[in-house]
Amino acid sequence: MRIRFFEYQLPVVLWLLSIFVFSTDLFSTKQTGRIIIPVLMFLFPTISYEQTDFWHLVVRKSGHVTEYAVLATLAYRCFKNEHLSLSDTRIRTIAFVLVAALLDEWHQLFTAFRGASIMDVGYDCLGAVWALGLIGVYETWRIRSHSIL
Repeated sequence: MRIRFFEYQLPVVLWLLSIFVFSTDLFSTKQTGRIIIPVLMFLFPTISYEQTDFWHLVVRKSGHVTEYAVLATLAYRCFKNEHLSLSDTRIRTIAFVLVAALLDEWHQLFTAFRGASIMDVGYDCLGAVWALGLIGVYETWRIRSHSIL
C-alpha cells in the first residue's frame, strides 16, 4: 500500500502543491512580466509594447494548459492504477482536474494581485483534455505496436 502511495498518489499531491505556489502573488502578471517581457524584447527587439502584452498573456495561459495537462496525466495514472474502466478513469480525471482548477481560482480570490477567472478554469480543463487525448493516442499506438509483434 505504501509503495502505491509513493508511486501513484504522492506525485499528484506534490504537483497540486506546485499549482498552489503558482497561484500565489509570486506568479502574478506583474511578477512574471518582469521576466517574460524582457526575454521577449531581447528575442524580438522591434516588438511593440502591445505585442509584448499579448505574448505575455499567451505564455501565461500556455502555463495554465501545461500545468493542468501534467496534473491530468498524473491523476490519470493514479486512477488507472485503481483498475477502473477506461471511461471511468477519464471521467474521474476530468472531474478531479475541474475541482482542482475551481479550488485554484477560489484560492486566488484571497491573494492581493491575483483574481479568479472562469476562463482560466477553461484553459485548465483544456490542458486536461489535451493530455487525455495524447494519452489515448499513445496507448492506442502501444497496443497496436505490441499486437503486431
